[in-house]
Amino acid sequence: MSSKGLSTIIVADLNRYYSHHGRDITSEGKAMIIRGTIFHLIFSRGFRAIFCFRLRNHAEKNRIPLLGGMIGIVDVILNGIEIHPHARIGPGLFMPHPQCIVIGAGAVLGSNITINQGVTIGASPGKEIDGQVEPVVEDNVLLGAGAKIIGPITIGANAMIGANAVVVRDVPAWTVAVGVPAGIVNKVEIPYHELLKLTCQKKEKAT
Repeated sequence: MSSKGLSTIIVADLNRYYSHHGRDITSEGKAMIIRGTIFHLIFSRGFRAIFCFRLRNHAEKNRIPLLGGMIGIVDVILNGIEIHPHARIGPGLFMPHPQCIVIGAGAVLGSNITINQGVTIGASPGKEIDGQVEPVVEDNVLLGAGAKIIGPITIGANAMIGANAVVVRDVPAWTVAVGVPAGIVNKVEIPYHELLKLTCQKKEKAT
């Protein structure tokens, strides 16, 4: 990944922390993006954690393991969120309440994922399907607080996983899954990241 590609992904991550307030940081100029990045590195543990992951992943891909290891140490001390550097995570990851989140080495996450506190995305010992041992979470998925996404399964695009659900089977796109083990209970009409924007717009009209 080039430095330009890295910066584009980081800005996409940053924008998720503004978009649910009805703002698009990418349209507000370079100076505002820099100020926003600095602000969230200081005050937002979720953004700081994904920022550290991006830097560590970039360093290791460019064969600078010592730098990657140092970033990893800083990450654990400052953030308390465990994201394995070999995980593959698309742009726009949003962790609004970052606490006790674990993302395993083989996990694959798409774009605009929302992860709440207490979520684990990891392998199930001994389970493997076509070389896959950890979950694939497709674009625009919401993972509710305490959800456990375990094993070689796929969470389809725009799905929503309820709080404390234990997901051990595939979840189709555009569905809501809850329970232990998780089962399908509803359909998704509006992806979660878009729902946040609509909620913000309604609040602005009401004030």
